[in-house]
Amino acid sequence: MLDLNQMSVFIKVVQEGSFTAAARSLDMPKSRVSRMITDLEEKLSVRLLERTTREVRPTDVGLQYYEQYKPLFEEISDIHERIADKQKEASGHLRISAPVGFAIDLMGRWMAAFKDTYPQIGMELVFNDGDVHLIRDGFDVGFALGKLEDSSLIARKVDDTDPVLCASPAFIEKYGPFTHPEQLNNIPWVEFGSRKGYSHNACFIHKESGERLEVEQNSSVIVNHHEIVKHHMTAGHGVSITSTFMVYEEILDGSLEILLPDWQIEQEPLYLVFPGGKHQPKKVRAFIDFFIEKSQELEKLMEECSEYSEQDQLAHFRKCIAKQRL
Repeated sequence: MLDLNQMSVFIKVVQEGSFTAAARSLDMPKSRVSRMITDLEEKLSVRLLERTTREVRPTDVGLQYYEQYKPLFEEISDIHERIADKQKEASGHLRISAPVGFAIDLMGRWMAAFKDTYPQIGMELVFNDGDVHLIRDGFDVGFALGKLEDSSLIARKVDDTDPVLCASPAFIEKYGPFTHPEQLNNIPWVEFGSRKGYSHNACFIHKESGERLEVEQNSSVIVNHHEIVKHHMTAGHGVSITSTFMVYEEILDGSLEILLPDWQIEQEPLYLVFPGGKHQPKKVRAFIDFFIEKSQELEKLMEECSEYSEQDQLAHFRKCIAKQRL
């Protein structure tokens, strides 16, 4: 009878290219790895690996065996993982990557609520604007804004960012009134840049005529954090493009106003991304479902607030935020 453990070790040796690297990856002695491969070859009565002092590589038969067996082994492993997953609570260490600009109170509240809901899951939340490779850097899940460059990842769209152009009343009084995006080329901007070489699109599309105009941001301040952008906007240092849910309270309390409501800013979706595979660990599925549910709750709350009078909208929003931990 063939041993699945021996087969899994063989796959790892081929992938790693040596017994030493495979043993390190599997956290077992090198002598045991070598013995298991020898036993497998004896059972099959065929030589699977060519061994030299510098490397280990599959024979022609070994390569054929690897290519044909690997998908089968992954299918078997997937079945075992799914069965085991159903019998236990979501647990383990969850490593999450997000842009620095996402480090907001909202994210903090949601992560605290997630931890309360899933106490067996340990979390590591890393904010980084550099180039992050989920698999290489050991992340279970991450956030991506706009165009996705890594086709090996699975992307779950959370929502369009629903961008709006905002400024303080004092800024509008000084530079406005604003009736057309062309006016934006000659005024100060507070530019939000979330990752290296990236800033939000400043492309405006008229909702009725379809006229399209791209604006160059004449930035007096460039910052990669939404909260700091808000401070500069409310201080009157410039206009900025941001997401509605990031500035919703400031819009309700009047410290910021939306400009050019007849123009739509080209949207950039927010994605949850994670490594591909037939089976996702329960901790990853739990996080994705939880985050999307919270996003939908927040969207419903903002729609609900529009039904209240202007003087009651802010109080209702803050009450629900505190109660629901949105």
